[in-house]
Amino acid sequence: MKKYLFFFTAVLMVLTLPGCLKNDPVPTPEPLEIFPLSTGNQWHFRTTESNQQITFHINEVAGDTLVNGQQWFILTYDTTIKTTCRNTLAGWWFLYQPSPGAPVTQELYYRYPALVGERYMTGDSTLITVTAIYEAITVPAGTFFCYHYHMVHYLENYECEEYFSPGVGFIKHVVYEPGTGSMRIASVTELMEYHLSGTR
Repeated sequence: MKKYLFFFTAVLMVLTLPGCLKNDPVPTPEPLEIFPLSTGNQWHFRTTESNQQITFHINEVAGDTLVNGQQWFILTYDTTIKTTCRNTLAGWWFLYQPSPGAPVTQELYYRYPALVGERYMTGDSTLITVTAIYEAITVPAGTFFCYHYHMVHYLENYECEEYFSPGVGFIKHVVYEPGTGSMRIASVTELMEYHLSGTR
């Protein structure tokens, strides 16, 4: 009798489970940004040159602005260099002005999401290849699973590797000596710590 009671209970659970799933859907999480933009976000980096000279730098989202009715963010590098950028469902965009007086255009620089092997050219003649989308990278701030972009900057004649962890931001930057392709490393920049609005 106990055997049949167990079978009946199991069948009852199977019959009622779809109803529970239908009435209580699992919420879909908000998609992560490849580089989270919110005023006050900070990323602290250490750069090691090929001669072992070490410098420290800070990226900070200093504020936002409206451009043609769209919200864009002001990203600073050591408070002096400023870029204007935003995220969309296609990835991370920058405002780009090829020369003084030229019209400002919107440039999709980091496609996200993307497929491994995807290649595209930006408005400033940079060829970008998506090398990986889940590569483990360890830096002083920890280990992160990253999008890996290989960049060929034709105007400046150098190549680099850039690593981003969705929801965290820029993790590592490897720059090669100009004219050497990816043979000789000129500098390596690594994330030391980060502070995002509402999180650590």
